[in-house]
This record gives sequence, C-alpha cells and structure tokens, in this order.
Amino acid sequence: MFHAETRRLIDTWAALPGAGRIPDRQDLDALSLGPLVTRLFLLDYRPRNSRIRLAGDWIEALHGRPLGGRAWSELWDRASLPLVEAALAQTLHEIRPVILTGDCPRLPGGIEMPLVPLRGPGGRADRIVGLYRPRGLERPVSRPPTRLSAHASLAVGEPPRSRPQLVALQGRRVA
Repeated sequence: MFHAETRRLIDTWAALPGAGRIPDRQDLDALSLGPLVTRLFLLDYRPRNSRIRLAGDWIEALHGRPLGGRAWSELWDRASLPLVEAALAQTLHEIRPVILTGDCPRLPGGIEMPLVPLRGPGGRADRIVGLYRPRGLERPVSRPPTRLSAHASLAVGEPPRSRPQLVALQGRRVA
C-alpha cells in the first residue's frame, strides 16, 4: 500500500479529464492538493535532459537552492540516473503513474516519489508532475544538501490498451 499522500496525487491525476490518455497540464490544479503543493515539482521531459520547471519551497529547502530551470539529473547520484530516466520515460510511454523509491541523507526514512504524466501547452506528452513524499520524518535533518539515490521504480495500475487497428492481409481486412 502506498502512503495517503501518494494515493492523493495518483487519484487526483486519474480523475482529470480524458481518462485513458495523458491529461493536459492545464487541467491539473496543483492548489487542489493543499499542503502537498510545497513538495510538488514539474519537469519538462527530454530524454536524458529533463529540466525542472517548478519546485515547491520544501523541495528547494531540501536541496538548499532554487531549482527552476536546473537539470533534473543534478539532484541524483550518478548510479541512480539510469533507473530515474527509465521511470520518467515509463510514466509517459505507459500513461500511468510510476513511483520511485530511494534515499536522501537528509531524510532518514528515505523517500517515495510518485510521478504522473501530463501534456504540455503544445499538446506533446512532455510534462511530469511528481511529489517528494518522505517516508520518515517530515522535516529534513540538518546536513548539507546532497543528491538523491534511487532504489526502485514501480508502475501503478494497468497501462491503457491500444485500440485495435484494421489492416489488409491479401486483400482482406482483418483486425
């Protein structure tokens, strides 16, 4: 079972218009998530070059600096990057939430990070909203900013099935 905050982000995303496809970013009202908004972030997804568009105050305090416009990869240790990049791609390709779990030296219990896919203003599936969900203490312990370390990635729910298409085989239409 996931934490109630993780479920809240996933349930909010699942209730957006256009079930079975990637919802538009404009349909998600981050303020509807109440106090979680300080731990939300928005990524502009580009394979191996994702950028942080927005990050809540809690996240910026954890990392000890403003994050808007910075590379997403700067927040992770080098060994975690393949898993983190695969999780980002999976949430967009499979059109379902993916949850990363890992460690952060400033969060003794580790972190659970749900990711949900969205479409940007141009209609492209290139936005990802995520939530920093500490698994232990709510407040970071006092240490210098460090990088996150990913341990696992888990897709949530069933991916939508593609619609069958008609094709012609030796002049006959078949599904």
